[in-house]
Amino acid sequence: MKRMLFLFVAALLGFSASAQVKFKLGYDKSTDRYTVYVVSMQDYSHPQNITGTGQVTIKVPTNKFDPVDIVSHLEGMIWEANSRNNSPTEAPDFDYISFGLIIQGVAYPEYQKEKELPLFSFRNAYGCTGKVWLVDNDNDPFMPPNSQNANIGNTLTILGAGGDAYIGNVNGGLCDCADDGSGTTATEEELSFRGFRVFPNPVSDVANVQINWEGKTTDGWIQVVDALGRVVLGQPMTILDGENHFRIEADKLVPGNYWVRLSGEGWQINLDSFKKQ
Repeated sequence: MKRMLFLFVAALLGFSASAQVKFKLGYDKSTDRYTVYVVSMQDYSHPQNITGTGQVTIKVPTNKFDPVDIVSHLEGMIWEANSRNNSPTEAPDFDYISFGLIIQGVAYPEYQKEKELPLFSFRNAYGCTGKVWLVDNDNDPFMPPNSQNANIGNTLTILGAGGDAYIGNVNGGLCDCADDGSGTTATEEELSFRGFRVFPNPVSDVANVQINWEGKTTDGWIQVVDALGRVVLGQPMTILDGENHFRIEADKLVPGNYWVRLSGEGWQINLDSFKKQ
């Protein structure tokens, strides 16, 4: 591995930097999946398309996003969620999740000018929670050096680009699942929602859900979602103005991490996660 890395770095020195690549974040309503694409500004043919290291960092609403079911799409390139930084002082309303590239042997993606190549895709265990961003390396307040000594940011090393080829994001890196016709947000319900608590955590037999609501009586469902985004439990609910209490019988759930979701006609609100012992 060290010899391969040495040969790759040495080869980089033999090429001068040229046009670079951008990242793009997309959302597919039909599959409820986010996809990270790379868009090249030029063609890279063999051996200039040899790809080495890479990292993608997304910026998400705090406590409302957890990537699951990650699928890599290019041969020889495996992407994994390898770090997370929650509510840093520089941006307390956001969490930062980084995906790292693992190369199996040597990767030769077919980079073509202005063609979108899917790097990897994933789902949010909480469902649609609105706007998500690819980090802006030049302007994001949490870029290093930062309060958590975190190595965030976007990078992709391509031989023909002379090193790190990343130069920015398509559409400012913004992706909003709520603008894709998903119908999972509702202003009236969000305005009525005043807080919640899921306890105890971890859970042995019963999870208690406390919801503070300020508004008209609303009917819907309270659901439990597993790490693959599947609804594993569900029960009808009626939320009244004031403090509401619900019980989730969790004794038959297999050990693992789960999320609590409220939903009704045309709306959805994602609560907190809990661990089943």
